[in-house]
Amino acid sequence: MNPNDYELTPSASEETATSEAKTKKRVRVKKPKAERKEFDGYCYIAAFLLPFLIMLGVYACLGKHPFGNGSVLTLDLQAQYVYYYEAIRRLLTEGGSWLYSFERTLGGEFMGIVSYYAASPFNLIFVLFPKNMMADAVMFMQLAKVGTMGLTFAYYLRKTRKTSDMVTVSFSLMYALCSYSVVQLIDPMWLDAVVFLPLLVLGIESMIRERKFILYTVSLVAIFVTNYYIGYMCCIFTFVYYLYYYFLVCDELPQNPKAESGNKIKRLFCSRGFETLMRFGVFSILAAMISAFMLLCAWYSLQFGKTDFSNPNFDPTLRFDFLDIFVKMLPGSYDTVRPNGLPMIYSGMLAVLALPLFFMSKTISSKKKALTAALLLFFVVSFSVNTVDLVWHGFSAPNWLNYRYSFVFSFIVIVMACDAIRGLKKIPFSWIASVGTVVALLVLVVQKLGYTFAQAEGKTNDLDDAKCIVISLILVGVYVFILRYMQYDKMEKSGAFALAIIVCVEMFATSLITVGEVQMDVGTVQYDNYLSDNGKTEYYSGYEGAIRRIEHVVNEVLEKDTSLYRMESTVYRREGGVNEPMAFGFNGISHSTSTLNADVIRFMNTLGYSSQAHWTKYLGGTSVSDALLGIKYVVTKNDKLDPNVYTVAAEGKEDYKFIPTENTIYAMQNTKALSLVYGVSPDVMTELNDFNNPPYRSALDIQNELVNTMLSGVMDTPNVIRGIYADFTVDNCRYSTYSHSHDYIDENGEKQYGPTKYHVFTPKEGEDTATITYAFEAEADGPIYFHVAGVLFSGMSTDCQIYVNGKKVCNYFTNESWVIQNLGTFEKGDSVKVEIEFHNGLLYYAKESDSVFYYIDYDAMNEAFSALEYASMYVEEYKSDARFSGTIDLPAGQELIFTTIPYDEGWQVYVDGEKAETVQVLGTLLAIPSTEGFHELEFVYRPDCAVYGGILSILGIVIFAVLILWSLLAKKRTRVSANGGAIHFFYHKGDEVNGWALEMAEEEAANASDEVAKPQETLPETEMAEENAIASEEAPMEEAPAEEASAPETKSEE
Repeated sequence: MNPNDYELTPSASEETATSEAKTKKRVRVKKPKAERKEFDGYCYIAAFLLPFLIMLGVYACLGKHPFGNGSVLTLDLQAQYVYYYEAIRRLLTEGGSWLYSFERTLGGEFMGIVSYYAASPFNLIFVLFPKNMMADAVMFMQLAKVGTMGLTFAYYLRKTRKTSDMVTVSFSLMYALCSYSVVQLIDPMWLDAVVFLPLLVLGIESMIRERKFILYTVSLVAIFVTNYYIGYMCCIFTFVYYLYYYFLVCDELPQNPKAESGNKIKRLFCSRGFETLMRFGVFSILAAMISAFMLLCAWYSLQFGKTDFSNPNFDPTLRFDFLDIFVKMLPGSYDTVRPNGLPMIYSGMLAVLALPLFFMSKTISSKKKALTAALLLFFVVSFSVNTVDLVWHGFSAPNWLNYRYSFVFSFIVIVMACDAIRGLKKIPFSWIASVGTVVALLVLVVQKLGYTFAQAEGKTNDLDDAKCIVISLILVGVYVFILRYMQYDKMEKSGAFALAIIVCVEMFATSLITVGEVQMDVGTVQYDNYLSDNGKTEYYSGYEGAIRRIEHVVNEVLEKDTSLYRMESTVYRREGGVNEPMAFGFNGISHSTSTLNADVIRFMNTLGYSSQAHWTKYLGGTSVSDALLGIKYVVTKNDKLDPNVYTVAAEGKEDYKFIPTENTIYAMQNTKALSLVYGVSPDVMTELNDFNNPPYRSALDIQNELVNTMLSGVMDTPNVIRGIYADFTVDNCRYSTYSHSHDYIDENGEKQYGPTKYHVFTPKEGEDTATITYAFEAEADGPIYFHVAGVLFSGMSTDCQIYVNGKKVCNYFTNESWVIQNLGTFEKGDSVKVEIEFHNGLLYYAKESDSVFYYIDYDAMNEAFSALEYASMYVEEYKSDARFSGTIDLPAGQELIFTTIPYDEGWQVYVDGEKAETVQVLGTLLAIPSTEGFHELEFVYRPDCAVYGGILSILGIVIFAVLILWSLLAKKRTRVSANGGAIHFFYHKGDEVNGWALEMAEEEAANASDEVAKPQETLPETEMAEENAIASEEAPMEEAPAEEASAPETKSEE
């Protein structure tokens, strides 16, 4: 019995009856067959397996491995998440730090990635698969989540509505394979909330009606921990649903007599509304407290720049036409996951038909209809009004994949449909036929309007008649026929079976259509091949095959060199691939994540690397910047990297699945690469305050200034990178200069406002192509680098190509190409002709730098890096990315311990056993002021968020456990037993149940006693089933579970 159940005080006559009952033999009253509790396992098994197997069938039809050479990897799942899963699998199987990782850009906290992308318990599936089957593991994880959605929804229905097996399976399948679930398989970290939502709703209902708190608290914790972002959205829904459900059942809740007397304040605090609200608030806070170990780490991660990622417009504009809501509820209505996308709210055609029937049903109260209509209206407003939608998304506009909370709408609609079907016999068939006719006419209207969805820029997706209109019309007719069939008593079971079959067919067909549309919209990844059997290069290369291309070379380096360094690769799995470090487990600078570090991204861009928005990539840079950042190895197809600096460390053959090649993969070692920690001049703290200022200077000038400042006072200015002066001529364009004022940071760290001069090249009228030509001689042996500083002005051309001595070398001014470009290796005195050809716009670049072409002075580089290497830290112990130690010898003039680790307050640095002060330098990096001489260093990453979050979580678990234990003890103290009308009462002052609740408990117990005292009537099985069905139809939406609603078993105790 629940600790919140009521206690009754026995009367004298009841005590007498009890004493007499003790002399009798214990007798168990056998329940009628219709009331006996049956095994629900088969229903739950079907609810799990059907969506699992249907999605597996969809993947088989689409040729996903092992049924073909396709994979489930697409969009961010192939570009980001699968790499995070590789890292999670490595942590689970090999160990390591969950707090920090050097596998992301320069290094950064890792719990932010875990809390957003990889905290799902379903990720344990990855451990069950070998490393070379990660794509298969991802597919199995997706299927497991879809199956569990069906399972939890079936559990919710059985506990609240006592639906039959077939009806339960039908609606659970509709929930598991609604369009949100199928589309968001490409974002599986959001699907855990869909799994736990039915349990959360059941927990809310149980807490309001029965004062139970365990299920609500555990469900909310699960949603918080698995993904805080969707957890935030579930919090909004939880509060809305709490209000909805409380007002729905408030008249049925017992009222405290104290709320009917006394002053207003006393009546308020004693009211059932206030008490219920307090319980809701307390256990919501407790759930957040238990989740603090994850939530605080997520919050800490957001402070690095995610909160400034977008600048949304909060104007309350309408986002789409209201008819779009109806269209998006139809099968085959996928539009796009791009920024133009509409809500994914298709939940089965049965739901579309049953939605009007819900409001026509005579078994559903007017109050419930009104409240549910208000709930639906709330979501329609949320979808359509921009301001409300932004609140749902955490006050930040989503980047693609809009309406990320729309699964809640599907849940409400499917529950409403279930309630309508339960009351089906009370709805005249003429009404059902009328609804079917109206829905069919609306579908025909949609066809007549010629619906077109916007996708990518300049691309549309027409609503397909065969996939949407025809299927919708067929399903309307079939479902109307089946609903009529189910209205007959003798046909009810067979009708429910037919309903389940049709739902299975519909969800399979629509899932197949939806997954296919997603692939056409954003592409997909092959499983194993990079080159197809006809030799055609694919835009998306195979995942497993691409991993194997370079895995043996990477592993050889990692096995030979176990020290702390960075490594990078120019052999990308696909165009734009940036997360290779996490796939292989090496420390790199390439990375893409929404949990970005804005300072690091600006820093890498300042140095000339490809770095924008939320990603960085190993493009650009020089052997100098690589050496400064400790990039010791580069995996590449080219063994001709700067021969003055690089040597071959490892090599191996590059093999494709279909086409064996003689191509070789190399691991090139930068012989000048420094440690991640080394001594520099303290002037770095004061002379480079404007380092991360917007890039109006060439990145090559900035790299040279950085080296000069690092060795200020140690040696004469080394100038390791030198500019090449070159005249230019123009063809088909006019040349002029332009001054543009902007904010900047001066050498004293003060914000100033001033002009920057720009070269401006304007194509002549009528000319499509303009050319700027530079001619000069190479001033030294080695590479020549090119970089143009500036900003992207309106009307500026981004269609630009660079030719060197007549051969195209690269594009420029696009996202990935506007970086330092290596134009090739030359010998001193070689003639170099560089042509910059641009189209469709003007060309700007800043005049702050005297040169756009540069070379490296290797004599100066050798001298400068010898001094820096002498002051480098020798790493003696590298336990994990969150803890390493070693020694350093700082010469005079290099007393600042400089690191290429991003500044983070979580880093605690100990110098000679004493905790040292850390400072931020270059606007990004961690440094420790120190003194000349030999020192022992220890770096430990221990952020406050992890410490305090852990403490709060432990405290929350202890409080939760105490409350559960208290409930169990109260349950033992509080008992209600019926023995032919005798009632035993044991009341304790500390129990939660108050006197105002006892009256109701006495009445309920008396009724139970009367039921036991009555002679058991035997009804025919069909009549019993009918009576139960009618009772079920007339019962409210949220009735108690069947086993609790039935009369309790009674015993005569000896």
